[in-house]
Amino acid sequence: MSLSTSFHVPGTDRRTRRAGEAASPGWFGIRVPIRERPRWLRMVILLLGFALVVALGIAALRIDLIRVRYALAAAMKKEEALMNEQRMLIVKRRELRDPVELATRARARGFRPPTRVLSLSDPIIDGGSAPSIADALPHVAAGPPGREEDVDWQ
Repeated sequence: MSLSTSFHVPGTDRRTRRAGEAASPGWFGIRVPIRERPRWLRMVILLLGFALVVALGIAALRIDLIRVRYALAAAMKKEEALMNEQRMLIVKRRELRDPVELATRARARGFRPPTRVLSLSDPIIDGGSAPSIADALPHVAAGPPGREEDVDWQ
């Protein structure tokens, strides 16, 4: 037994250890010396990590922008479809309100021409004020209207 083996410090490997270096506990019995990295290398690694985070952030923003563009295009298509539907409904309403169309449909359903036509005056044109909301609503709680004796519906 020599003097150099008797003073072995645990956790160090005398064959690979340099001055100012410590040995790390190794994997599978292999000990790797821990060296202090140079300052420029640490800065490069830090800058690369920062650049990676920035690149991922920019990519996430672009993906979100693409998603918003697709949603906007879908909303514009839906708006166009609803506008077309509204145009078609306006045309259908005008057709249904057309007096000639109404007369044709009424004859087809068995209605006969009226025997008497009442013309009601417009309260706004006659100098009166516009009807209030209470006047415009039907009086449901008042019961059915009175019977007119001179009207023959049969």
